[in-house]
Amino acid sequence: MSRSKVTYEWCIQIVDRESQDIDHSEFELKLSTYQQEDLWHAITRIPQFVDSFDRLMLVRYYGNEDDGEQERDYAEVRQAFDVIDGNAIPIEDEWRLPVGFEEGNKVPQRFHKELASAIKRLKPIAMRRRWPIKQR
Repeated sequence: MSRSKVTYEWCIQIVDRESQDIDHSEFELKLSTYQQEDLWHAITRIPQFVDSFDRLMLVRYYGNEDDGEQERDYAEVRQAFDVIDGNAIPIEDEWRLPVGFEEGNKVPQRFHKELASAIKRLKPIAMRRRWPIKQR
């Protein structure tokens, strides 16, 4: 019998605004792997499309090779910016992961640091760019 272990993965979900159904999910091990614009939309309140919005999640998996995935837990990133007239306005202290996942497991500090680094990288770009909403 194989030993159970915990693994983590970032996920950008595209969510239907009306039904709240997840239309699409894109998984990556590192935030730096995402396209800059996709990550930007996921950490802001700026909708990429009229009928949907993006959200960034950290996913925690627990399981092993014999039994498969036994547990899955999510932590949603609080959004960092609001948009007024197409301009990004930073929201103080709202860009972070919660302390724990939905089921109470603690979010490791390395993910808080990775997110802070991504925000720091994106913030100067975001402050000088207009972000139009697209029709599907």
